[in-house]
Amino acid sequence: MQSLESDHAVDEIVRTLRPGDGKAIYIADVEENPFTQQTNYAAVEWEYSLNELKELMTEWQPKFPGHAEVDRIQVYYGFDNLTPDGIEAMADEARITGQKVVVRDLKPNNTLVGIQLTYKGENTCILHIFGTTKNRIQLSEQELSQVKTLLVQGWEAFYFSNDGADRLVWIEAGSSGKALQYELMGEQTSDTDLIHIAEAMSTLA
Repeated sequence: MQSLESDHAVDEIVRTLRPGDGKAIYIADVEENPFTQQTNYAAVEWEYSLNELKELMTEWQPKFPGHAEVDRIQVYYGFDNLTPDGIEAMADEARITGQKVVVRDLKPNNTLVGIQLTYKGENTCILHIFGTTKNRIQLSEQELSQVKTLLVQGWEAFYFSNDGADRLVWIEAGSSGKALQYELMGEQTSDTDLIHIAEAMSTLA
């Protein structure tokens, strides 16, 4: 999580990313790690069953809420990483032109990187699961000051309100060893309620 007030060049670019955008960024005046890739995955409707989606995610071994009916399924696909030659070309362009920041578009691919499940119930609940743990969550200074640190099944979690939704975010290693980022969202949903849902999640659901 980070403040929206940050003025770092990468943060400025991230704030302009639209769903479906992926950017390779080279910053010339940074000595360590001058290259980064930033993405804003676009949600795509999943036309098949939840069981078929689970089969596709077998290697992830994710957890799901028990006894909850899924109303809508969406998935997120990734981008190809820029090649070493592509990165070197960006560095060359920065040296030749004097540009401090060089940006390239990343090519979308069909690799599943995340899912979004909307559950029916008295209060709509949305679950995100991502196979990448570098997702940025941008908060105002006021929102950052109100973040609560909690535990979900022994894993460190963060509860906060953002964009009109209450959110619980945590990262844990699945039974396969792959690190997964989970996010539960609800409207006017207390940390206790979201923790209750998260604690009941399992790979058997």
